[in-house]
Amino acid sequence: MRYTEFMKIFFGLLLILFLAFSGYHLTFRRFRLPLFARRFYLTGIEFLFLGILLGPQFLNIVDEDTRRGLEPLTALLLGWTGLLFGFQFEMARLRRFAFEFLSAAIMEGAIAFVWNFLGIYCALSLFFSLTGLMKIMLATTLASVAACTAQTGLALLPRDSVTRHRDTLKLLTCISNINGLIPLLTFGVAFLFSPRFLITTNIGRDIMGGFGLVLLYTLFLTRHRKESELILIVIGMAVLTSGTASVLHFSPLFANFFVGCCIVNLSNEKDRIFNILISVEKPVYLLILVFLGVNCHFSIDLASALMLGSVCFCLWRSLGKIFGGFAISHLSRELKRYPHRLGFGLLDMGGLSLAILLDFHHGFLYEMTSHIIGMILMAVVFNNLTSYYFLRQLLNSSLKQQSTMP
Repeated sequence: MRYTEFMKIFFGLLLILFLAFSGYHLTFRRFRLPLFARRFYLTGIEFLFLGILLGPQFLNIVDEDTRRGLEPLTALLLGWTGLLFGFQFEMARLRRFAFEFLSAAIMEGAIAFVWNFLGIYCALSLFFSLTGLMKIMLATTLASVAACTAQTGLALLPRDSVTRHRDTLKLLTCISNINGLIPLLTFGVAFLFSPRFLITTNIGRDIMGGFGLVLLYTLFLTRHRKESELILIVIGMAVLTSGTASVLHFSPLFANFFVGCCIVNLSNEKDRIFNILISVEKPVYLLILVFLGVNCHFSIDLASALMLGSVCFCLWRSLGKIFGGFAISHLSRELKRYPHRLGFGLLDMGGLSLAILLDFHHGFLYEMTSHIIGMILMAVVFNNLTSYYFLRQLLNSSLKQQSTMP
C-alpha cells in the first residue's frame, strides 16, 4: 500500500470516528424542535446523509479505495452489534417474560419475514433476470431487513401517554427486542450459500472453530477481572470473531450473535460485559449509518425506479407488520385484550435492520447491492416519517378499547 493511500485511509478513519463520537453527545437528546425535525434527530438519520456527503458521489473523502481499507472497522461494528443483540437472549431473563409475549414476538417476526420474502421474491422474478440462488439470497436479506422492529418512536411520546399505555408498550417493547431472532437466523443461513463462502468453507471445521472460540472466551472469563482487563477481553472477542468471519467470507454480525448468546448464558461476568457493550451502542449505531451512507449510490437514471421501489417496499412491509400484529392479537386469550391494530406500533426499523443491510453489502459483492442499499435507505426515511403517527393511532385505539371493556 502506498503512503498516500495509507494516509487517506487514516484520515478517513479519524474523520468518521470524530464525527460519530462528537455527534453522539448531541444526538438522541430532547431538544425543543418541531416534531418533523425531532423524528430525524432522535434516530440519528442525519448521519446517514453525512455518510452520503462524505462518499464518492459528493465530496469523495471516503472513496472506493478508502472504503475497502476501512472494511475491518465495518466488520468490527457489525460484530459489536451482533454481540449486543446476542446478549438479549439470556435464558434466565427470557423466562421472566410471559410465554404469550415470547410466542407473540417469535410469531410476529416469522410472519413478517415470510410475508416480505414472498413479495420480494415475486418482484425479483418479475422485474429482474437473476439466477434462482441469487433471488433467494436477495429476498432473504431484504425480508430480514424488513422483519426487524425497533421502538425509537417511544422517545417522542409524552410521559403521561407512556404511563397510560404501560401494558401495550411493554408488549411492543418485548416484541421489538426478540422478533429480530428469526430474521437474523435466516440471514445467517443465506450466507451459507454465498459463492465467496462456499469457495473457502469447510462446514465441520467452521462449526468446530466457532465452538472453540466460545470455549476460549469462556476460559478467559472464568476469573474475576479488573475493569480494564475485561474491556480488553471484550474488544478482543469482537475483533477476533469479526476478523475470523471476514477471512472466511461469513457474516461478522451472525458469528458474534452466536458468541454473544453463548457467553451470556455461560459467564458470570455477563452483566459487566453487557455494560461495556451498551456503553458504546449509540456511537456504533451512528457509525453504521455513516458507512451505509458511504456505500449508498444514487443513479440519476434510476432515481425514479429506486423511489418507486422504496415506496413499494415500505408499503409492503407495513402491510406485513399490520397483518402480523393482527395475527398475534388473536394468538391466545391473554393477548386478545390488546388492540387488533398492534402492528401499527411495530413499523419502526431499528439498528439491527441497518446492520443486516451493511453486512449484506460487506459480504455479497453484487453490482446491484449499492442500488439496493439506496432503495432501502429511502424506505427507512419514509418509514421514519410515518411510523410515529401510526403508533399514536394504535394508542388512541387502545384507549377506546379500554373504555368499552366492561
